[in-house]
Amino acid sequence: MSLLAGLASLVPGAVHAQLKPGFAPNETLAAPRKDLLDSEFSQSRNLFTWCDKDGRLWVGTVDPANGNILKPTYKMLDADAITPQDMKITTNGPEWVSTATGDQVIYTKFVGDPKASTARLALVEGSADGSTWGAPTLLGPDAGRNAPYGSDDADDPNPRISYVDAKNNHYWRYLHDAASEVKVQGMKKTPKPISVRFSKGYNGLVYSQAVDSVNQVFFLQLDTNKLVQITKDDGAKDARTVPWMWRAPEFNDKLTVLTTVNENELRFYRKQDGGDGSSAWTQINSIKLAEGDTVASPEPFTYNGKSYVVLAVKRSGYDYPTAVYIAAVAPDAPTPLWKVSDDADNHERIDPEVYITTANGPVIFYNKFDPSLDTTGEHPNCAACSEGLYRASTGL
Repeated sequence: MSLLAGLASLVPGAVHAQLKPGFAPNETLAAPRKDLLDSEFSQSRNLFTWCDKDGRLWVGTVDPANGNILKPTYKMLDADAITPQDMKITTNGPEWVSTATGDQVIYTKFVGDPKASTARLALVEGSADGSTWGAPTLLGPDAGRNAPYGSDDADDPNPRISYVDAKNNHYWRYLHDAASEVKVQGMKKTPKPISVRFSKGYNGLVYSQAVDSVNQVFFLQLDTNKLVQITKDDGAKDARTVPWMWRAPEFNDKLTVLTTVNENELRFYRKQDGGDGSSAWTQINSIKLAEGDTVASPEPFTYNGKSYVVLAVKRSGYDYPTAVYIAAVAPDAPTPLWKVSDDADNHERIDPEVYITTANGPVIFYNKFDPSLDTTGEHPNCAACSEGLYRASTGL
């Protein structure tokens, strides 16, 4: 048996959610504002950013010790950015991009009636200590561009962004160099914007594309423009989610990939040494949800030398109730998957985001909706259904 075949045979069988010893699902109201939606957190700045119902762009402060939202610390960065209605065009609000002068805010800004052709890429930069913020600037080109996502490498002198044009062709470029814009190799035009994520700790992009009608994960090495197909196994990868790549501390900082399979399973891969100087991407773990459950918004994070994934779990496809879960990446984790928020109230919970506190470890922020309040037919997350920003501890 080859070494790679032997490694593949060691992958454990799929596991289901368990109770974490000494821990119970929990949640508290972090901020009552009903339009504090799709918030993105900057760990290094202890800030979060969002756009309100009127399209105004803000940042707010998080207490690094306990994760409390500090008020009144909100600062408005742009009075005319992007509304929740506009996000139906872009599918995302403001995002962070890591730079040599700290995390900065990138977002979509419209220069006419909101539509894909009038969308532009915009940036607001803060001082190194985050005490002052500059005026919004358009990045160019003067053409339809929207839905930017940023690279996440601390103190990065060459930050990058990915985004789409008015026809949802995907591009990437260096943040401050509009002339560096190029189409993402191998990425087909999509019906709506899809986030194409930068790998953390390596200059690359990771995304899924159909191969013989089955989605597989690809890795584009940006320095060489080499495109690598990472997965070739069964199951549709990231039909409604996106894959992620990071350096996992428990695997000697080797590049590791998370993908969602058939919307019901988390699968993990990393580069393995073939023993002859070669290397290949090999599956190292699988975590499968209960029958009928669906993965939403999975995102990896690291804490105390281990890798984890925060995710929302929908009980009936893309419906409700939903709960927030944590999954451990390592195959030998004593509790591979556990629930951190309760879902007995039959409500919808979306967009979980990790923030690591100094006193309480990782906490998860997310939006919560009460579908029974819907009067518009938009449920379960209609504007009137919003209950504000919630937070749950993780047991880590």
